[in-house]
Amino acid sequence: MTHSHPRLAAVPEPIEGLTCGHGRTTDPRATGVGRLDGVSSSGIHKRWTALVGLLTGLAIVAVASPAFAHDELIGTDPAEGAVVETLPGSLTLTFSGVLLTGDGATEIAVTDSTGTDLTSAPPVVDGVRVTQQLSGAPEGTVQVAWRVVSSDGHPISGQYSFSVGESGSQTPPSTEPSPGPGDSGADLAPLWIAVGVVVVAGAVIGLLLARRRPPHED
Repeated sequence: MTHSHPRLAAVPEPIEGLTCGHGRTTDPRATGVGRLDGVSSSGIHKRWTALVGLLTGLAIVAVASPAFAHDELIGTDPAEGAVVETLPGSLTLTFSGVLLTGDGATEIAVTDSTGTDLTSAPPVVDGVRVTQQLSGAPEGTVQVAWRVVSSDGHPISGQYSFSVGESGSQTPPSTEPSPGPGDSGADLAPLWIAVGVVVVAGAVIGLLLARRRPPHED
């Protein structure tokens, strides 16, 4: 008598790379995990790259804006380095923008070589010009120190000198007066802030990318 044996179902071979009950692993490429990780990592990298660009642009604007906003002293009368016969009745400072006025906003000190004050009245602001009345009969170097508030609300200051002598003659107004001792530090402050923003942003981005990077297989 012929006995028929039931046909056994074919057992599929395990996919290499995936962990199964028999301890075998399947290829990660078959599951699409590697592809998803790649897409996710690429998307994150693009977003953070865009953020770095945005922060860098903001930093550049922060540095450039104050530099363009501040007014400058563009002319003086008497001019810097000029030699005049006698002390004029007044001196005039001309700036690149309309100055702000108010209590203590404008200060001008004019002294001779002995430190004697040569001003005779408070300074008068008229748009872009400041006029300071003078008195006295000094000989030698006259020092002028000034402080005003530019149109952007930022205080600016500087100093220059001219000379008084019997045989002196006046030269054309100066366009390059000496900057104040405190101007450079104030103008550099936005630069350091911008550099700090970029450095901190780069450090944060580096840490986030390092945490999201998938571990390498041994």
